[in-house]
Amino acid sequence: MKDLGIHAPATAWAFLLACLTPFFIAAGLFCYGPPDKAGAALTALITYSAIMLAFIGGLRAGFEITETPRWRTIGLAMLAVLVALVLEAAPMPADWRIGSFLIAFIVQWAWDSYRFSHHDPDLEDAPTWRPRMRTLLTLGAALSLSLALETALHM
Repeated sequence: MKDLGIHAPATAWAFLLACLTPFFIAAGLFCYGPPDKAGAALTALITYSAIMLAFIGGLRAGFEITETPRWRTIGLAMLAVLVALVLEAAPMPADWRIGSFLIAFIVQWAWDSYRFSHHDPDLEDAPTWRPRMRTLLTLGAALSLSLALETALHM
């Protein structure tokens, strides 16, 4: 039976929780915190979303750096970094920005999951628990961003 991530090392679980905590705190403050803190919480959520999306894109690109790198795949992985920077800096309404980050996280997860499930040779050395961790990270980000999006749509 394939290990689905249940036996991931404790450090991986701790890292996952540490990565999710800022999403939950920022979204919670934006949605339910004092009104005078909503702007700062939204800025924190957008900035942290940009950081994490760029990090995930960089991780994917890192798996591609082998003796025979696939430049198209590296370029697509690095596109997540550029998307993160544009969404963080672009002058657009909060609901569009949050929704765009939500879509970007889901697209990055779908691509990463597809590559892993189709036995991408460059992911052979990746731990078997990695897809589960990526799914949980994306789920946490998506839930936080969805909650914030619902609030931003009613502003």
